[in-house]
Amino acid sequence: MSSSEAVEIKLPDPQPWPAVACSPEELQRLRDAYKNDGLEHKVVAKKVEQGDKALKHKVDFPPEGGQHNQWYQCDKCQIALETIDETHHRCPNCEEVYTGYPYDNVIYSRRHSALTRNMEACAWAYALTEDEKYAQRVRDIMVRYAERYSDYPYHSANMGKKTDNPSRSGGHVFEQTLNEASWMLSVCNSYDLTRLSEVYSKADHKAIRENFLLKVYENIAKHKAGKSNWQTYHNSAFMLIGGVLNKAELIRQALEDEQNGFYYQMKVSVLPGGMWYENSWGYHFYTLGAVQRITETARRLGIDLYSVPQVKDMYTVAMDYQMADGTLPRFGDATTTGIPGRLYEAAYNHWNEPVFLSVLPEPPTWDSILYGRTENPDSAASKPQLTSTLKEGAGHAILQSNGDKGRSSAVMTFGPFGGFHGHFDKLSFVYFGMDMELGYDPGRARSQAYRLPVHRNWYRATTSHNTVLVDRTSQQGVAGKYDLFVTNSRVSAAAAYTNDAYGDVTHHRLIVLRPDFLVVFDMLKSNHEHTFDWIYHNLGKDISCPAALQADDVPEGQGFEYIQDIKTGITDKTIKAVVLMDETRVEIMVNAEADSGVMTGTGVGESIKHRVPLIFVTRKGKETKYAAVIEPVMEGQEGKIQDIKITDIGIVVEMKNGDMELYSYSPEGVSRNIEGINTESKLLCLYKKAGQKYEVMTESED
Repeated sequence: MSSSEAVEIKLPDPQPWPAVACSPEELQRLRDAYKNDGLEHKVVAKKVEQGDKALKHKVDFPPEGGQHNQWYQCDKCQIALETIDETHHRCPNCEEVYTGYPYDNVIYSRRHSALTRNMEACAWAYALTEDEKYAQRVRDIMVRYAERYSDYPYHSANMGKKTDNPSRSGGHVFEQTLNEASWMLSVCNSYDLTRLSEVYSKADHKAIRENFLLKVYENIAKHKAGKSNWQTYHNSAFMLIGGVLNKAELIRQALEDEQNGFYYQMKVSVLPGGMWYENSWGYHFYTLGAVQRITETARRLGIDLYSVPQVKDMYTVAMDYQMADGTLPRFGDATTTGIPGRLYEAAYNHWNEPVFLSVLPEPPTWDSILYGRTENPDSAASKPQLTSTLKEGAGHAILQSNGDKGRSSAVMTFGPFGGFHGHFDKLSFVYFGMDMELGYDPGRARSQAYRLPVHRNWYRATTSHNTVLVDRTSQQGVAGKYDLFVTNSRVSAAAAYTNDAYGDVTHHRLIVLRPDFLVVFDMLKSNHEHTFDWIYHNLGKDISCPAALQADDVPEGQGFEYIQDIKTGITDKTIKAVVLMDETRVEIMVNAEADSGVMTGTGVGESIKHRVPLIFVTRKGKETKYAAVIEPVMEGQEGKIQDIKITDIGIVVEMKNGDMELYSYSPEGVSRNIEGINTESKLLCLYKKAGQKYEVMTESED
């Protein structure tokens, strides 16, 4: 939707109370619940209890603004610090104690956040009870922020030292326009809920409006961030400030700015299908939080933004990505593993669709009371159906299956590069089996260590992903293309390729999900000699491989310094490795080829101390092929797979009981005869029970 197609900006006259924190009808629901008995009363009463606790604390402002959590790390150990007190911060690994700037200022940021949370709790307590003591506390904090906001030194997240030059993305209370924009939800809610109280004088209102809210607006507005999650939060702040101050021009800026506004963001930042362009669930949901603030503030001001199609797409897209254990694949800079139901109450309130109800909690919550939801999630007409799906816009092939070992899932990523929060992971995959996460993508460190080498050389690097590394350096930031996608009740498969992730190297990858195992086939070809490393990371306790028994030093390569417990070897036989888990295991086989190097070890997981077993299979030349099978095995059971081979006609998986499976993959779809079957399909999957003829499982020309 362009600005010329945008809805008219006409704010309600007179301005309702509340205007942005909730609607008058929503507030009445909360008040009714507070006055009554039962579970809903207990939920709402907690907010008043939080207000009472806040009143017991002295209003204590930090001496200056806060800093980004990225600084709260030990530079040597690359791990998050622990707080001794507000001026002493200890590394849990080497026990070095840090003090002063910027470490103290990270604590200041937490203090500002706590102060604001307490203020908002008091604001809601006032709205529920009309007791002026709560409004007085809100007034005291708001006025004192008005007195000191501009006097706090301007600073930015890049400033490791106070003498560093700040960037245009900085702030006064927080170090980023992003944070100050996010802050405005609690600030504007607090002012909105209490602004009619008699505790405010005319001078108070003038100071809050002119020296606080509009000064924050001016600071944010100076940084036009364009296509970014930052700008979406900026726009949410403009909506909130404009709504509470009844300024239509701020609403118009939030929605209609041609290179920054909400309509622009929806058009350029949401991929076809609904995924946020950074291709990370963490940042998809993070941005969806800002989108929700915009759409809900607009709704309360009489403006309909739910008709913008990308809004609904952003809510629905995650439903197709649920894995065997109900979580989401951790691509890009993500720690997210589930769908945050808290974001879906507004979606269900507007669209009333069972798929949104299915992710909401059953007991009453603040939001369910506010929106008036009475339906129980168990009464939904249907739960999301986990089916194999191709997401062309985001560039993901999602494969799902059911078997004796429970649900299994695999996702291969081939889509557009996600920018600052994207990873160099084209044709990487994750794998879930036995209803749990197995094949692992670490996302980013939970400590948000963006500035540290471990983020650049491990989390973002190709080395930490389940793909093929070339010459032991990361890919270029490129997009791949899908080659085929086919699914039926027996087998689901997808293939994709990239021609430019590594200069002249062409990489084709096929993944085939069967109920009890995953087959991965790679073809790499170049005009020049290269070193190829097939990499797989699997959650577990440790990894063993008969072909890699020699303890060895860390080899050269991007991110290799983070690999520990290294064992290596060389073999010309089928490579077999086992990852042990608590009560189960995963067996990994890679086809035989002369002089294959094998390395096992552990890499970095959610932190540098969290270790994840890995295996590298190394081959050299102008071209190579890898065929691998990954099989989860339940406790007390034996694996089914005997061997995996590459033959002239395809990939052959041999079972211990004599059964065989054959996968003939031709990206060009050349005419060929496979076991008496003439085909031009890109993929022909055959199955043969011991001593019988092959039967077709699937054939695809896509």
